[in-house]
Amino acid sequence: MPRSQRTRSARAIANDAAIRDAAIREVLRVGVDHVSLRDVGHHAGLTHGATYARYEDVDELLVDLWNSVLATRATTIFDLSMAAAEAPSVKTVGALFDFIRDTTPADVASVHLLLTARRIPTLHEEVEPFIKTHFESNPNANEQARALFARGLTLFAMTMMQIFADSQFGWDRDYQTVLEKLLIETLEVDPADVKPVTLREPDDRIILAPGDDLKAQLAYATFGVVGKSGYTRATISRIARRANCSPGAIYKLYPSKEDLVIAAFHDIMRARWMKFTNFVDILEEGSLTQLLYSSASGHNSVRQSFTLETALAAAHSDKLRDAVLGQIGELESVVPLLTNVSDEEKVRLRYMIRSIVFVTVGINFLSTVTNVTQRVDFNQFGEPFRRALLRDGVPTWSEMCQQILEVVNARGF
Repeated sequence: MPRSQRTRSARAIANDAAIRDAAIREVLRVGVDHVSLRDVGHHAGLTHGATYARYEDVDELLVDLWNSVLATRATTIFDLSMAAAEAPSVKTVGALFDFIRDTTPADVASVHLLLTARRIPTLHEEVEPFIKTHFESNPNANEQARALFARGLTLFAMTMMQIFADSQFGWDRDYQTVLEKLLIETLEVDPADVKPVTLREPDDRIILAPGDDLKAQLAYATFGVVGKSGYTRATISRIARRANCSPGAIYKLYPSKEDLVIAAFHDIMRARWMKFTNFVDILEEGSLTQLLYSSASGHNSVRQSFTLETALAAAHSDKLRDAVLGQIGELESVVPLLTNVSDEEKVRLRYMIRSIVFVTVGINFLSTVTNVTQRVDFNQFGEPFRRALLRDGVPTWSEMCQQILEVVNARGF
């Protein structure tokens, strides 16, 4: 007779729950790369030996955390996004926003592990089935199904970005209310009524091969090392080897790794769409779709991973956090300078900017997880969302553009 599996004691089950709760808190407190079994066990109220008796190493703990708790939370985010895309209504979109408003630490941690799994082999093995199950659409699906999948995937990326941003930078509840209404209007557009737009092949690669200038070479090396290994594991020595210089040469230019990464981050965020002189065209037909298409392009894979890793590290560094917030808020900084624009219109303009930044960065982040984004018809979200912004988000946009350009040119933004 085969032996039956031994039933675990109530204490062992309670210990597991305490460890997982502590691990979630540690992921958010110090980041995935700094989680240690010793600290997790301490915060769980267990001895060092008891924690090691349960898990061989941190990677095993992260795998267990994903499989036992976080995969379910990520699935809920995905399912709510798809439900809103496939049957849009006040109820389904409202359910998604209710989830966002009531986000738990486990929900935030699920986003962090999903975004970092690609560079942790043992964790990626466990996360990969989730990616294949949820992010890979049926190749035999009809046009309607593909359109709804594209909307749902875009909505998932935007939701993931909102959860991420809320956990790091705080949240504006009034903005959520406005965005919820805009998304209802966007998703209720019949996919058959969305006309295709002409797109160019994304050739606007932001990270170009550097010249002879050492700062340019260091920025290029920093993009690659941080993007591939994460901020913590991107040492000055590794960056110096990539740039073919000594660590001392780096420290002559930058006091710390933080300052080096911030300089590189500023370089990478000087993309065309981050400048107001180009941003004023964003609500032209096809422009928002092109932006999403370019954000998902394999041409910009280095930018995608570097931007993600810098944002993740910003949760644990005040200097990085200020740099990220400064770049996100750069476009909004021109709004208070506008004259002959009501306070209400200024608020709407800030919300429009934030929405476009969030959906673009969300697609950027998701593209580090799956290359399915390179095959998605973003026009099914981009064009209806553009119309909603013009109609209800910023209905006086055309009147604002000239004044925005005048302020930008006068102030040198």
